[in-house]
Amino acid sequence: MRAAVCLGVQAAFSYTGIMSRMRKLPPTVVVVAALLLPDTAPGQTSTFAAPGRVESAGGPMAIGSAATGTVKEVLVHEGSRVRAREPLVIVECRPIEAEVQARAAQLSAAEAVLDRVRNGPRPAEIAVAEAAVGYSKARADEAQKTFERTQSLREGVSVSVARLLETQRDARITAAQLAEAQARLALLREGSREEDVREAQARRNNAAAELEIARARLEQCSVRAPVDGVVAEVLVNPGQFLSLAVPATLLRIIADGALGVRVEVDPRDVARVCAGQPATVTAEAFPNLSMRAKVEAISPVLTVRSLATAGAEARAKDVESIILSLEGGGPALPIGLPVAARFGSCPAGQNR
Repeated sequence: MRAAVCLGVQAAFSYTGIMSRMRKLPPTVVVVAALLLPDTAPGQTSTFAAPGRVESAGGPMAIGSAATGTVKEVLVHEGSRVRAREPLVIVECRPIEAEVQARAAQLSAAEAVLDRVRNGPRPAEIAVAEAAVGYSKARADEAQKTFERTQSLREGVSVSVARLLETQRDARITAAQLAEAQARLALLREGSREEDVREAQARRNNAAAELEIARARLEQCSVRAPVDGVVAEVLVNPGQFLSLAVPATLLRIIADGALGVRVEVDPRDVARVCAGQPATVTAEAFPNLSMRAKVEAISPVLTVRSLATAGAEARAKDVESIILSLEGGGPALPIGLPVAARFGSCPAGQNR
């Protein structure tokens, strides 16, 4: 028996040799020899475990403000569930509110001018112009007839030269007045000039753009949730002054969606991790829960250990951060929950 055990121990230095010899040994000797073998055979990857924490797949989102002013109201607290576009923080912006009202009034005035130019003269205005043409024509006809009657008289005997020239002048003036009235009527009937329409349109568009800018600035006074999620941390209080010169994070949100696990692997095990490697995640808080996962991303640099686990003081201070994706997005677990991940063997031909 001892000879067989010794034979198994000596063959442990050669993995191929011991595998061939163990097939010839009794079962009892095989068990004893297996206890003396190293955990990892050359060229193979055995399972190992590492601590981690549950996190959102996208990580916490830092929410800031693009407005300058005093915080008027904080509408959420830590743990609040929010929907996309839901207001979170209100900033006092009364000057911008007044500007929006002024811009809206300017837009209304510009639109009124544009409507007037587009519509052209009213029917009543054309009727007035037509009446002016009729009046002018009547005066012109009367003046012309008076001139013709005067002209038929004997100059110097029946009518003076001065009177003749006076009637001739009146006929010319009334004819000119008639031509002016007719031109005005024709101009009204043609409607507005194309250049005037384009100018009014440009002024209206400019007023609309200025109003949109003012409204956008006012919208920035309401800090809204970019996505559905849960408020993880509130870092602002009512009355606090915000300035674009000193950007600040107001709160942090954990977006809804798939969960992931960030695992810290000791440097001695980094060579045993590869992309797509399967893993099993368990949590002490949920004894009956076992989640399938796989390696999604491998950090290219080592970082300082951040997870406090039993015996961590005796381990290396630097670790490699590994991101695991949970199968099906994982169950609804608290963000930051400590877990343990046991890695399986790397797929054949897969590397880092």
